[in-house]
Amino acid sequence: MLTKLFAGFALIAASSQAALATDWQYCLAPSQAEHKVYMSDAFPVRGTLDDADTAFELMLDQAGLRHDIVQCPRADDERSIVMMQQYAISFSHGNGNTIVHLPLEVTR
Repeated sequence: MLTKLFAGFALIAASSQAALATDWQYCLAPSQAEHKVYMSDAFPVRGTLDDADTAFELMLDQAGLRHDIVQCPRADDERSIVMMQQYAISFSHGNGNTIVHLPLEVTR
């Protein structure tokens, strides 16, 4: 009986940990014509993955910033997404682009 009780607690604890796991994203949109890449900070995903793409594109459009395709890569954790973002920055600089950091209020 005691073994079943501990097994039940272990299952509940594991379920709670899984519920705390959060995907992370950042958004970017190159502007080939202006040799710029617009980029947000990393943030935890809330809602669907497409919500961030839509919000970032709307923000760029409202600001009158010319851009190409918006992308919002995701990762399983904050460390991974920050590493992906750092690679994108390095790659963009290597191609002669300026990184323009923009705040993205993600209130989904």
